[in-house]
Amino acid sequence: MIHPFLQGFFENPKQVASLVPSSSYLQNKLSSLPCFQTAQFVVELGPGTGGTTAALLRAIPRSSCLLCVEIVSDFVDQLRQISDKRLYVEEGSAFDLEILLKHYDFPPPDVIVSGVPFSNMTSAEGRKLIESIHSVLAPGGTFVTYQFRNRVCELAENYFGSPQSKSFVLWNIPPLGIYQWKKTPAIPSRKEAYNSQTTI
Repeated sequence: MIHPFLQGFFENPKQVASLVPSSSYLQNKLSSLPCFQTAQFVVELGPGTGGTTAALLRAIPRSSCLLCVEIVSDFVDQLRQISDKRLYVEEGSAFDLEILLKHYDFPPPDVIVSGVPFSNMTSAEGRKLIESIHSVLAPGGTFVTYQFRNRVCELAENYFGSPQSKSFVLWNIPPLGIYQWKKTPAIPSRKEAYNSQTTI
């Protein structure tokens, strides 16, 4: 019998980045990032069969919640077998992120983590997804992605600038990089600053 992850790859080669699930080394490296330790709301795009999801649930505070957005139906079924009241699983595309957040009235995420393979997208698709992530992310929030290629850095340049952090997981098939960006809080205009002072 073919492994569900392998089947998902063959049926959705553009959405599934690898022939095998993420390794425990990646899961541990990802979940140990400081941004998850205090996040109240996390979004995971392209979680696959749930290895990284389970690791993130162990890392985030008990008062937090995690929304997973996965396009492969078989993976969604496996994700929904994870028993944790903090977990919300939505079957759909990462490109629907803004619609999903508005539909469920979720707050701006503190962290958005993506396993979606940007290297499989066209430039227009990649920039559209990055723009959506930047738009919904909370000011000061963190965007994290793990990729086999660094093309995401080019796609994210106009929205996030250069990555604030890069690390690599060699014990993975294939090896990959973890990239992090912080969303710079908006600087208020002179008029906004003046109005805030006059209302104190």
